Amino acid sequence: MNIFVIITAWLSVAVFAVMAVYRFIKFAAMPLHLRWELYPVAHESREKRRYGGSYMEEMDWVKRPRRRSLSGEISSMLAEIFFLHRVREHNRHGIWIFSICMHWGIYLFAAWIALLAAGTFFESDAMSRVANITGVAAFVMGASGSLMLAVKRVAERGLRLYTAPVDYFNLMFLFAVFATGLASWFADPGLAGSRAYVKGVISFTPVSVPPLTILNFMLLQLFLVYMPFTKLFHYIAKYFTFHKVMWDDAFKVKGSPVDKKIVEQLSYRVTWAAPHIAPDMTWLQQAQITDVAEAEAAPSPPRRVPDTAAPSEQQHAAGAGETGE
Repeated sequence: MNIFVIITAWLSVAVFAVMAVYRFIKFAAMPLHLRWELYPVAHESREKRRYGGSYMEEMDWVKRPRRRSLSGEISSMLAEIFFLHRVREHNRHGIWIFSICMHWGIYLFAAWIALLAAGTFFESDAMSRVANITGVAAFVMGASGSLMLAVKRVAERGLRLYTAPVDYFNLMFLFAVFATGLASWFADPGLAGSRAYVKGVISFTPVSVPPLTILNFMLLQLFLVYMPFTKLFHYIAKYFTFHKVMWDDAFKVKGSPVDKKIVEQLSYRVTWAAPHIAPDMTWLQQAQITDVAEAEAAPSPPRRVPDTAAPSEQQHAAGAGETGE
């Protein structure tokens, strides 16, 4: 382990952090999503969540202050993040157990790295034992989960039909990270090399560590750089999925920021074609067409002269046909 390895470790963390912030900002700047309007909504009261009710059932609800259940939102998100509640509920292909193993492998791997980093400053035998148990659990669960998910997608036609080659690559990349971690544990049961590696990176001090340990951490660092550019970064998007799509049941107030954003987006022109879509019309004009024949017969309106001002990021996204990731 030399100074180059240390620098690449810090660079991988920096790329991951910068891209995480960038992707969050990009998602937040995207056009409004179509709300699902599905109930129960997590921030309703316990009673309303029980039967799928809404604050709009109450008399004069528009005049009353909104009461939101933060505990309901937190419990719903925790159930999804740590127990993959919806995957278990719709476990048609029997992938929940493997998915939970892979996700918990990732969580425990992150906890293992955190424990190793903490051990750099607060060394103790107890912390070392906890770190070792956490690391081995992460390797076993992550490797078995990612491998079996890949096998299930190959073996079952229902999954294979909508699994892209990149999905297999992502799973095998994860498997390689966990498997090399497991191999490094077999070669170094006390994981002393892993502790030395993390300590060396934090202190910018080159140290001697086993080759398998270097391979494990180099794969991890490559994965940190790779992940923000892929669908594996979906956990950042889940905030918007929950709060802006599934749970957004606020009524629209005229003149509000949301109202102005809707008016702006209704003026976007449709840049793609379909039998039921009239080309080069705005979304407002599309919504006013009541049948397909009318859409096919509708003449294309004259194009607007583009504004001289630079378009916003949202307008760029809309013009390019982006709908979010």
